[in-house]
Amino acid sequence: MATKYLMLIALGTAVIGSVHCCPEQCTCSDRYNYQFANCAYRDLQEVPVGLPSNVSTLGLLANKIKVLKSKTFINVTQTTSLWLAHNEIVTIESGTLAPMIKLKHLDISHNKIVHFPWEDLTNLTALQLLKMNNNEMVSIPKNAFSNLKDLRSVRINNNKFTTIVQGTFDALTGLAHIQFFHNPFICSCNLEWLRDWIMKSYSISIPDQNNIVCDSPSHLKGTQVISIPKLDCKAPSVSITYQSNIEKTELYEGYMVMLFCETKGTPKPDVTWEIYAGNQLITFPLPAVVEKIEVPINGTATNTRFLVFQNGTLTIPHMSKKEDGNYTCSAVNDMGKAESSVRLVVAGTKIAINSMLDTKAPSHLPEDKLDVLTCDV
Repeated sequence: MATKYLMLIALGTAVIGSVHCCPEQCTCSDRYNYQFANCAYRDLQEVPVGLPSNVSTLGLLANKIKVLKSKTFINVTQTTSLWLAHNEIVTIESGTLAPMIKLKHLDISHNKIVHFPWEDLTNLTALQLLKMNNNEMVSIPKNAFSNLKDLRSVRINNNKFTTIVQGTFDALTGLAHIQFFHNPFICSCNLEWLRDWIMKSYSISIPDQNNIVCDSPSHLKGTQVISIPKLDCKAPSVSITYQSNIEKTELYEGYMVMLFCETKGTPKPDVTWEIYAGNQLITFPLPAVVEKIEVPINGTATNTRFLVFQNGTLTIPHMSKKEDGNYTCSAVNDMGKAESSVRLVVAGTKIAINSMLDTKAPSHLPEDKLDVLTCDV
């Protein structure tokens, strides 16, 4: 019995020791029933192991940490404040922050983070302060903050965000302060909402609005987002026309087929031809703005399967069984995506045309005959 009692005492001592241990690189202290671990300014290259499991404030400021691995904080789930600013963090693995369900204050500012594990924020429902400024991040998922109803202050300024998706801030019912200046915003149709949101957010502090400016397009560069003019925004539309009376013509090997993709939309949509023929998928992205570039034709008409002009025209110089398949033209702009398809069948079978394609084709070839892409496959 005495031996058993001594074993229990030893076990209890070990448990207490594990709770109150402190890495030699840090200074740990108890204040007002809170456990502090100060590991700042220590030239640390990684988060030290052996932190107190009951640590509430963890300071790792101004070190040389480059990577936060998924199990880094798995033993400090009681932490409410995590300070990681002014390190050299590039990578935060998915799941790194998810166990820290009591976190109220998170500062990862002044690092080199490009890809942040936004899904980790789903678990951090107690978060009140989020500082992510001065990093290299390029995008925020629309649902990134969907569970953060207690979040009051967000700082995402000085990153590389070109846009913020409408609805990103909708769940932040407690938001009182937000910073997103000094980002290279593309001021197109999908950013008009942000202009209106800033103007209507009377109860939210939005500092440095004079530095929330457009980086592009060129005619709006330097314009404050709040001063973006009303833009003419229209969803894209696509129609495919084709060689005259082709729907009444049986396609035989050696025939030439021309498909004309006509698109509309504001801003001018990006156009892509997608061809699925001969169990092969081929894509031709076309530039939204045509530049006068002479693109040499690789090969002769006898071995070039497709010619795709920059104005959207696709030519098949010599039909064969290999060109049997689906031909889809798609157009994408800030307002959405549209596409239209046509199926070509060789060897006496009449061409099967999408019921939407009932218009006549232009009777002339494109003027910019030199602006052509080719595919030899």
